Amino acid sequence: MKINVLGSGYMGKQICSLFVALGYEVIIWQNSDENLEDFIKKEIIKIEKVLNLNKSGNFKIIRNISQLEENFTIETLTENTVIKKKIFSQLSYNKNIFSNTSSLSVDELGKNINILHFMNPVTLPIVELYKNNSYVESDLNHVVSSLKKISYDVIIVQNIPGFLVNRILFKNLSYFFYLLEIEKANIKDLKKIYKIILNNDPIKLINMIGLDTSLSILTNLNKFDKSFYVPNLIKNSVKQNILGYKNKKLFKI
Repeated sequence: MKINVLGSGYMGKQICSLFVALGYEVIIWQNSDENLEDFIKKEIIKIEKVLNLNKSGNFKIIRNISQLEENFTIETLTENTVIKKKIFSQLSYNKNIFSNTSSLSVDELGKNINILHFMNPVTLPIVELYKNNSYVESDLNHVVSSLKKISYDVIIVQNIPGFLVNRILFKNLSYFFYLLEIEKANIKDLKKIYKIILNNDPIKLINMIGLDTSLSILTNLNKFDKSFYVPNLIKNSVKQNILGYKNKKLFKI
């Protein structure tokens, strides 16, 4: 079975590598100028080691989106409705399209768009699924079955921005920064409480997810629910190109 991956950013590379390790033929549309082939080869090795897999699939990189045939498609572009819809409109087909969005409503993306949301890193064994319209049941079952065989939990979610995982995760992250910036709580005390009570290090999580991605998610969630606080510290860091592990410029407080 073939899988198309739209986008070669941090999640696109990881999702491509995961499905190669699972034995699929993956065609990834590159929308960056980096040496994508070398990165994916390294990522495949890493995923194989973590998930105890032996690579049996392969991948092909294309730069012309019109070359994509009608395969099971996973879109991994930035959390921006306009950008995603522009790319969807360039496809020669409108069936079997799944978005990896983590903070946008399906209603904003299109009636034919479904959701298959992977975590970062992709080896975290949870995937959120929302079945909307225009998909091939047998293809989806094949993908879901492959993931379940390596102990992924595929969770059916409702069409609510943030679904379940990000509403839980970013509620905690946003409140950390709300307490810090608005209520002027002591940073050392906050870190201790989050570590002891929630077993959570917000600074490490933000660096792992990526500050630009975190900012996009919080901004989108805030539009839907004003209780999600959008931190000035993250806004300013993104302006300075401090993105976390993805560009090796770590956010620190």
